[in-house]
Amino acid sequence: MSTEEGTITKVAENTAWVKVRRSSMCDACNCQRTCSILGGGETIEAEALNTAGAQVGDRVLLKIPSTLLFKVSFIFYMIPVIFLISGVILGMKMARNYSLEPELGAMIMGILGCILAFLIIRLFAKKVQKNRAYVPEVIKII
Repeated sequence: MSTEEGTITKVAENTAWVKVRRSSMCDACNCQRTCSILGGGETIEAEALNTAGAQVGDRVLLKIPSTLLFKVSFIFYMIPVIFLISGVILGMKMARNYSLEPELGAMIMGILGCILAFLIIRLFAKKVQKNRAYVPEVIKII
């Protein structure tokens, strides 16, 4: 489990939007400049369960499940690579069977593999949003 300090920017029912400074984990990451979560800035705004009953402007402690960090990293980075490589290999083999250029088959199936990977990622993202085990949680008002 990772914890971060942040400030509540918006509250609705049992949900709070928390603005947190980029963490030391982000500083060690090779993808920090391209990460869409960061948006290139020094702060991140995360939607979280508001179990502490915090209000707008409160400084809070945010719990981020480590399972979320590892699973999301794997899904977002490895699944597209796996599907791309699999598509290229499958496309080369299929092209030979249909007397086509292997490069053309590899390109088409590689692109289709990437599209399929991003559809799977989208479905995973919807599933994660519904599962409380993966949602950050406001655990304490500081």
